Amino acid sequence: MALSDAEWTLVLKAWGPVESDLAGHGQVGSLPSSVLFKDHPETLQLFPKFKSLQQAELAGSADIKAHGNTVISKLGDLLKQKGGHATLLRPLGESHAKKHKIPLANFKLICDVIVTVMKEKYSDFGPDSQAAMSKALDLIFAGMGPLYQEFGFAG
Repeated sequence: MALSDAEWTLVLKAWGPVESDLAGHGQVGSLPSSVLFKDHPETLQLFPKFKSLQQAELAGSADIKAHGNTVISKLGDLLKQKGGHATLLRPLGESHAKKHKIPLANFKLICDVIVTVMKEKYSDFGPDSQAAMSKALDLIFAGMGPLYQEFGFAG
C-alpha cells in the first residue's frame, strides 16, 4: 500500500492550500466535520460537545470549527511523514480508542469525506491527486487498526 514519491508529491501539493490558510478557505477545517455529521448523523452522538446541535447549527459552530482545525492540522502532520507516521499516529490511536471511544470505522468515513470535500472545493484536485490522497489516507487509517487492538478497543 506504499505510495510512490510521485504520489506523495501529489498528496502534499493538494494538501498545501487546505493547510496553509484554514480560515481563508471558507472553514475548510469545519467542512469535513459538518459534512460527516450531516451525511452520518449517528457520528454526532460520539461528540458530547456537539450532540445537542441541530443540523442547521453544525457549519457555523465554533466548537466544530476548532475540532475541524485540529483534525486538519494533525492530518497534515501525518501526511508530511510520507508513510513514516507511526510515532505520530500512536497517541491519536490511544486517545481515540481509550478516551474518546471513537469506532474505527469512523476514521474511514472522515477520510472519504475529506477527499469528497477537497474534490468539491479545489478544481485542481484531479483524479490522480484524489487517488493519491485516498491511498495516503487509507495508509494512515490502516495504522489505526493495530493500535485499537493493542489498546483493547474493538470499535
